[in-house]
Amino acid sequence: MAVVLPTTAAATPGSDLGKRMDEALERAASRFGDAGVQAVAIHNGQVVWSGKRGKAIHDPSKPVTDQAMFPYSSLSKLMVATFALHQVENGVLDLDKPISAYVGDEVAGSRVVTVRMLLTHTAGYPDLYGDPATAPLFPPGDQYDPDRPYTFAMLNAGIRQPVNPGRRFEYSNTGYIILGHVLAKTSGGDQALERAYRNFVRRAGTAQVPMTDDVLTMERTQRAFGRLVHGYNRLDNGELEDFSTAYGAKGIPTDLYGLPFTDGAFAGTATGAGLLLDSLFARGNLLRPDTVRMMVTPSPQAGRSQDPDLGTYGMGTYQTREAGRTWQGHGGTYSGFSSIAATDVGRGITIAVVVNELSPPHPATVIWKELVRTASSGRS
Repeated sequence: MAVVLPTTAAATPGSDLGKRMDEALERAASRFGDAGVQAVAIHNGQVVWSGKRGKAIHDPSKPVTDQAMFPYSSLSKLMVATFALHQVENGVLDLDKPISAYVGDEVAGSRVVTVRMLLTHTAGYPDLYGDPATAPLFPPGDQYDPDRPYTFAMLNAGIRQPVNPGRRFEYSNTGYIILGHVLAKTSGGDQALERAYRNFVRRAGTAQVPMTDDVLTMERTQRAFGRLVHGYNRLDNGELEDFSTAYGAKGIPTDLYGLPFTDGAFAGTATGAGLLLDSLFARGNLLRPDTVRMMVTPSPQAGRSQDPDLGTYGMGTYQTREAGRTWQGHGGTYSGFSSIAATDVGRGITIAVVVNELSPPHPATVIWKELVRTASSGRS
């Protein structure tokens, strides 16, 4: 597909940049064999390049299409944080009020922990995925059932008292699951939250690509099942394990995305993820400018992190440097999937990549970096 990006050397009609983006995708993705990939570049609401390759399912073989959907994993945190800040703008949530105002004493530490702490990973909650009460509920635990719906009450059994809340940054899936529970409570329940988010995110769509459940969703429906790719984990012996079938799932494994997993709530296409970031950071029609500035400002606690990216963590988003530019976004991994989407705010360029393989190094990031370098070296 032809591409025109505002790069360091502006592309013009007749540019070979689109061809080189295709080649960059193939070059980087081929490191991961037949891994299924979607990638997209968006500039101020316009999809200016997109690419796909590899297999959505290995057996029976099925290629990735433009309509294939991928779980976003922790890239979803940026999407959840955006809606939470929208609710702050609307006066539904207060960043610095204890979450007991919304959930009572149902959650450990609720009288001390605030929405701000949850958004910035400073609440101090231990990891519920490793807690003895909840770890067996997840693969390869002996109580894991990929067809059994999870509830917040099931997860709450593994949520313990926070340690030194507000004192330090520690990336926390548990905190974002609690944040989702706060959002569900203030929205009127899980289904009400799903409706509210769907209405909110519509403004990220364009005439070219409306923001529908076909490009971004938190609902596990039969329609989504028919379009969802399988995720593949690279085992120590080099073989690939199909997570979607390894435990006998009859539909979408219920831990892949959707409520109550607001640490990884969404699935969709690369275009759906890219449009949301483009709308948030380039077009500016999801949150007010002052809210976006607060969102992207690293917390003091994150600033003490030794990780160069996590040290820039604000609220559901961090910065990374690539090709001499600063990109604002988030990445994610879970059970056979990797993803990343980020925006060069200064130039209004968003590049998003989703991959149905999880192996070192992070496949989506490897591909994303190659695309960013190619887009940033455009020739007229």
